[in-house]
Amino acid sequence: MKRKSTTVTRSLSRGFLGSQGAAAVEFAITAPMLVVLVLGIADYGLLVADSSVLEGATRAGAEVGKAKPSVTAAQLTALNLFPAGIAPTVTSVCRCADNTWPGGACPPGPLATPCAGITNPFTASTDPRVFEYVKVAATQSVSPIVSYGTFTSPQSLNVQTTIRTQ
Repeated sequence: MKRKSTTVTRSLSRGFLGSQGAAAVEFAITAPMLVVLVLGIADYGLLVADSSVLEGATRAGAEVGKAKPSVTAAQLTALNLFPAGIAPTVTSVCRCADNTWPGGACPPGPLATPCAGITNPFTASTDPRVFEYVKVAATQSVSPIVSYGTFTSPQSLNVQTTIRTQ
């Protein structure tokens, strides 16, 4: 007796696409979540990079201020230390060695100009308790690649560096 060849036919119960269709549905469900995750990582990376650049710029500006205490924000901007469109602020700050002044009792009495010549206006001599600092600050606006709804991201980066000049 001659054997008949049997052909295997695909069952129609799996559907038109078979098992590949299930993979396509799973990918369609997970793809938006993966895209949001990747964009979130990119947003965070850009935020950290911008913060690092701004912090480095304020640190370099403070070093310039240490070498030249009378430096202005316009001079720092002219040195191209900061990213385009970022305007730094430069202020002189005085503090007592024990951090009690301003607002405390290091030099007696109220002072109109705390760092006037870095001398104690009551004794007309250099006061070793008072240290002068230069503070360089900068602000940069930040906008995320994608709005994440309930998740909030910072609208701006505020960085400041304070360094002792005396």
